[in-house]
Amino acid sequence: MMTKILLVAVVIVAAFFLARGLRRRVDDGREQPPRQGGGDMVRCARCGIHLPRDEALGSTESYFCSADHEREFQDNHRDRG
Repeated sequence: MMTKILLVAVVIVAAFFLARGLRRRVDDGREQPPRQGGGDMVRCARCGIHLPRDEALGSTESYFCSADHEREFQDNHRDRG
């Protein structure tokens, strides 16, 4: 009886470590480590989200997180002026 309990405990512990290892492997492939220090952050003139300057679209006057936001912003300013 004691042998069966010990065997079940060993199987449960082994399954736990196997599942944990598989999860780490999946997580490592999915997530990128956060960027450290490097670049300046800018704000999208359309939605306000902050993003690294080297990933933003636009010029020194206005930055955008996507081409759609740049186009919408320009269309809105064209209609007003």
